[in-house]
Amino acid sequence: MENAACSEKNDRDSEASSTMSKKQRKRLMKHQMFLEKRKIKRQEKRERKKEEKRKLREERKADGSEAMTNVAVAFPKRFKSMASKEASSLRIAIDLSFDDLMSERDMMKLLKQVQRTYSVNRRAEHPVQLYLTSFGDKVKRKLNEIKCNYEQWDIHIKPEPYSEVFTKEDVIYLTSDSPNVLSEVDESKAYIIGGLVDHNHQKGLCYKLAIERDIAHAQLPISEFVKLNSRKVLVVNHVFEILLRFTESKDWKHAFYKVLPARKIEPDSNKNQEEIGGSEDFKRDSEESDKTKEEEVTCS
Repeated sequence: MENAACSEKNDRDSEASSTMSKKQRKRLMKHQMFLEKRKIKRQEKRERKKEEKRKLREERKADGSEAMTNVAVAFPKRFKSMASKEASSLRIAIDLSFDDLMSERDMMKLLKQVQRTYSVNRRAEHPVQLYLTSFGDKVKRKLNEIKCNYEQWDIHIKPEPYSEVFTKEDVIYLTSDSPNVLSEVDESKAYIIGGLVDHNHQKGLCYKLAIERDIAHAQLPISEFVKLNSRKVLVVNHVFEILLRFTESKDWKHAFYKVLPARKIEPDSNKNQEEIGGSEDFKRDSEESDKTKEEEVTCS
């Protein structure tokens, strides 16, 4: 039966071929050759990648850094390592010490923001030194649930609080309640972003903790460069990306318009986004943010 079916198919193909014009037959043959070549190229590409990964493993073993093998293999070459020459020395940490104050749902929202933060940093031309402090069992369990492979992230994960990771003199806690306005970003400092999604139930908490611990604090200079139609409270990944973009451009206005979604900016202010460049990024980020409606974080 199978041979009969194949014979019947060949007869149909032969009949179809005989009814084709010379030009059509050439086009069909060209398309078939293209498909064959594409198949061969894809196979060769797969083989090259396997060989590159094998060589990387051997190099890691040879120089004693075998522990980093998975990180090097996991990400494409376009991602810069935090240890590379292109990386910035600026330290930014997300304080994860508020897990007991959040519901399970809010905890998941925070961790999605952490994922976005990491994604933005690994794609940056000059990634900063990103830290997760107070990385406890609850955070670890939730990240394992969503299977994000955080163990392979090129990032500093610390179970200790930020006060044990950085010296007190280096720390600047970012909080919208601070009367101090950040005018410049000092790369010798460590900037702390409070990781707390609580729908404004813990208003002013991070500012209060900074005062109690006698550490420096500041807010981003939002009011000086952009007019918001809501409170100056931003999600973790937006605070992080604004700092990152400012280190690249040294322009606060450019950083705010490149990162903030359109829904947070008053309509009259939107006309300025064409003047500062990045209009496509502004439109893309705005559309994405309008769809997701990310939750606010009280400590930024």
